[in-house]
Amino acid sequence: MKQAWWKALVGKLAATASALLFLVLVPAAAAGQLPVWAAVVLGIAGLTILNGACGMLLPPQEKEEPATVPARPVQLRVVRGGRAA
Repeated sequence: MKQAWWKALVGKLAATASALLFLVLVPAAAAGQLPVWAAVVLGIAGLTILNGACGMLLPPQEKEEPATVPARPVQLRVVRGGRAA
């Protein structure tokens, strides 16, 4: 129980930190205070952090087995023209 709580807390903190990074990153890059290469590197890092945080917050998915259709014999009937339909 405690592990799930910590996992959710870390995920929420990482998502918030990533959002704050973007809020600071975009105006700094637009004003020219941050070099373009640094903005790209920090943007990629922010997306990676956000992706990890969202992955931690998702509930675990159970593996579903594909539904199998029971094999029934197909019955063909002869209609006008002598062809099976």
